[in-house]
Amino acid sequence: MLPAGMLVSRFGKRAFLVISAAMSGVSVLLMAYTRNWMLIIPLNMLLNISMCFFMPTRMAIIAENTDPGNRARLFGVMNLAWPIAGIVGPLAGGYLVEHLGWSSVFTIAGAISLVALVPALKVRELKKEAETNTSETKDQSSIFNGDYRPTMLTLFTYQVLVTTSMAGVNMILPLYLQDRYQLSYSLIGAFFTGSNFLLIITQLGGGIIADRYSRRRLILLCTALTPLVLGSWVLFGDWVALFAVYSLAFALWSLTWPPILAMLTDILPRSLHGAGFGLNMTGSRLGFTIGPILAGALYFAPGSLIPFVASAIVYALALPFAYKLRGKEAGKQ
Repeated sequence: MLPAGMLVSRFGKRAFLVISAAMSGVSVLLMAYTRNWMLIIPLNMLLNISMCFFMPTRMAIIAENTDPGNRARLFGVMNLAWPIAGIVGPLAGGYLVEHLGWSSVFTIAGAISLVALVPALKVRELKKEAETNTSETKDQSSIFNGDYRPTMLTLFTYQVLVTTSMAGVNMILPLYLQDRYQLSYSLIGAFFTGSNFLLIITQLGGGIIADRYSRRRLILLCTALTPLVLGSWVLFGDWVALFAVYSLAFALWSLTWPPILAMLTDILPRSLHGAGFGLNMTGSRLGFTIGPILAGALYFAPGSLIPFVASAIVYALALPFAYKLRGKEAGKQ
């Protein structure tokens, strides 16, 4: 993620959108026709590399088309892509697996990725201009120079912790629902689809609240509440109640996405946006690596609730880092 972000800043954004769409489509299509599970590993690595190109590129394009007064709000609007896809994808995937087989899921997903080449080729980039904000007096050669370093490292650590927590839950949850409640693939897909409906509200609402009131306070409040919600998992034994718990925890986590991205954009000059978003996503990807490993190891320990308790504890560890965050607040732009 970090090298990709630096390359995006140096060589342009449209090229990396095109490369990411092509790599994603080809890797997923090949998965559909692979019969050796070990070959899935390099193909999945290729898919992840395509996401490393896509994520910082997408964020940098959004950042350069915003101003401080609407920044978090516009990130929230653009982030609606995740819940919309999250509503359609799991439901469609569960149905396709049960009725047409696994290969159909990968074939259709790969084709959709290749269709993304069309909008990628239409993206227009702003011409490079000299920075005109107060950041131009600082050393802009690196995101780790001067005043940038404390906030960047704090955000990086924060992202590692919260993503480790939520990625562990996301990985273990399908197994948990099938093992404990014997839910069908379609119903498990519907479980995740339903939880994504709240994200439509949280992405729009999170952006508006952050722009109007305080980005830091919103992040702090959500970080304090999410571990309590995750920890309440042990109080319920019905999967419908657990759906409500998971949806609320996921919604609180997602409320922090727009203000974090807006805070990064405010802190860094335009020339460092790609690298900054790359570091931020590096923290997230590290969490997505650690979380499933941790949850998978704990899942086989006595007591199937242990991964969810551990997830709440890890999320709570992020609270001091949320408190340390500093950035421009609404009304002080």
